[in-house]
Amino acid sequence: MTHNPPLTVDVTRGSAVESRHRVNAVLMDGRGNIKAVYGDAQRLTFPRSSLKPLQTIALLESGAADAFAVSENEIALASASHNGEAIHTVPVKSWLARLGLDETALECGGHAPYGAPCQLPFSALHNNCSGKHTGMLTLALFLKAPIVGYTNPEHPVQQMILSTLTEMCGAKLTPACCGIDGCSAPNPAMPLENLARGFSAFMQQQNSPSGKRGDACRRIFQAMARHPDLVGGTEGRLDTVLMRAAQGKIVSKTGAEGTYIAILPEHDTVLALKTEDGAARAGQAALYGLFEKHKLADSAVLDAMRPLALPVLKNWRGLETGRTNVL
Repeated sequence: MTHNPPLTVDVTRGSAVESRHRVNAVLMDGRGNIKAVYGDAQRLTFPRSSLKPLQTIALLESGAADAFAVSENEIALASASHNGEAIHTVPVKSWLARLGLDETALECGGHAPYGAPCQLPFSALHNNCSGKHTGMLTLALFLKAPIVGYTNPEHPVQQMILSTLTEMCGAKLTPACCGIDGCSAPNPAMPLENLARGFSAFMQQQNSPSGKRGDACRRIFQAMARHPDLVGGTEGRLDTVLMRAAQGKIVSKTGAEGTYIAILPEHDTVLALKTEDGAARAGQAALYGLFEKHKLADSAVLDAMRPLALPVLKNWRGLETGRTNVL
């Protein structure tokens, strides 16, 4: 294991550094061995939406997904932070209808879509987490638990998810350690190393020959890798661009406040990172920097990532004003 200072992401204006971000990161193999640390591996971290692939496990492992004929596209949506485009909202609405529900059952709240300007009043369907919440409603119906209040940390759905996360991440995760996510679901704080450990276990389970959890992890990985547009959006989303270019070999998932995870089975590596100041641009740049430094992606993937991860900054006239660099 190598222990390094935090990654530094500099944003320049002209020849001078205008802004500087620090990023903590942990790289781990599929057996839970740490390969490299940048900064503080014990940094208490809310994974935010980077946790979604692990949260989706309960939907599949419980049997709820098969009982309600959840498709591969819907598994991808359950693990997504989507743009709220029609390719996202239409299938989520259809999934809810199959459950006998509509968007009023969603407890995620509504926000304007991240993609093209919304032509209609937005609703909870446009929330980037509407797929995750529809998955939680599916699990609630399967458990014959109340629909109302499914985001309460004490609800059977959240208890099952927290139990799975505890087993995967190797940290005791209870309602007491949860904050409220932007979509109102519980989000447990854990050391960054334990977030990496959860995805190390995910990768190990994904490669296991049998078992419900291994099957769940394989199906989640495949759904995200095969449907990157559903995980992010048709434009402007690094997860989507990266997974398209990787052609099924890499899964990545961003989260709010500068969190990121990536799963790279061919390199026996997972990584988890968190920017100290919560800057999303620093998380994207650091992900690129780690891929390049540790030779985790080929030139096609790096070339696809670079415009979003290390953008050339321009003003409203199109004049170059600065660049983004990883140190």
